[in-house]
Amino acid sequence: MRNRRMPAVLVSLTLAVTVLGWSPSPVGAQKPLKLRLAVHGSLMGAPDVIAIREGYFKEAGLDVDWRRFALGKEGRDAMIAGAIDVNATAPTPFMIGLDKGVPYTAIAVNSVICSANHVVVLKSSDLNNVGQLRGKKIGLPKGTITEYVFMTRIAPSFGLKPEDFQVANIPDPKDEIPSLVAKAVDMVTLGEPHTAIGERDGTVRIIENFCKYDPLPFLLTATNKIINEHPDAVAAYLRGWLRAIKLVKDDPKKAAAVYAEEQRSLGRTVDAEVIGTALGRMRWEPDLTPEMEKYLIDQAKDLAAPATGKRIIGAVPNIGKALNRDLLAKARAAR
Repeated sequence: MRNRRMPAVLVSLTLAVTVLGWSPSPVGAQKPLKLRLAVHGSLMGAPDVIAIREGYFKEAGLDVDWRRFALGKEGRDAMIAGAIDVNATAPTPFMIGLDKGVPYTAIAVNSVICSANHVVVLKSSDLNNVGQLRGKKIGLPKGTITEYVFMTRIAPSFGLKPEDFQVANIPDPKDEIPSLVAKAVDMVTLGEPHTAIGERDGTVRIIENFCKYDPLPFLLTATNKIINEHPDAVAAYLRGWLRAIKLVKDDPKKAAAVYAEEQRSLGRTVDAEVIGTALGRMRWEPDLTPEMEKYLIDQAKDLAAPATGKRIIGAVPNIGKALNRDLLAKARAAR
């Protein structure tokens, strides 16, 4: 007859489990995937902020260690230092990074920001177009696509040469409106949500946006190391990020409220309505389409041309090899 009594050792273990409140992990339970993320301080980082605050990354099985950066190129430099796995950056620093041999790949289009990137002046300014910048000073972040497009396309379209005006390097957008107010500069290039905030409080006036000159796509990039060693972590990141973009599109009021709360946590008092205005100026088109690939190839050729300062000093990068569409497709398939 089978012995139905528990062995003494098993009884003791059962009592210990009950007293200590411990229970064994379920069979097949997996540890969360890990990823180090650069969150852009401007509106390009809104989906990341939303995914973090709403728990989308955790629900995708991802443990995100994140840091905030004011510029995409700063996140890129953190990648070079081995401190970041995923970062959003504009094509100009992306191409320059490829030229310098940075081992990373574009995995999606973070956003298209031309209608959310503006040339602005003080509301009281008598300047009404870029042509009036002659003999004056503009503030912009050097080494970015904003600077590149302004210097090579916007200013020349008004007959301005680089020697016709001065440029002040203002890398952090939160410093641009104060620079206008202090009369340190006469005009600035400004992104969101800073423009919408300045408009609401009556400080700045928009002269124009960048859409006539360039679509200004922002790229999501990942190091080749994280792609090769932990592709599931990158796909999990993309799942959470895509879910946040869906919230922005389907429930913009909630998305704006979440991002406004993040701004308040940084000491910036801003209404969700203002954030909603800013978010409405962004385009969220994640796919690396053939048209986007052609744009990037043309951009690389421009950066390598002597007429634009030859910012790429080597051969034009092989853009096709620098794009990975598989991870986005994998993320979508798993949702």
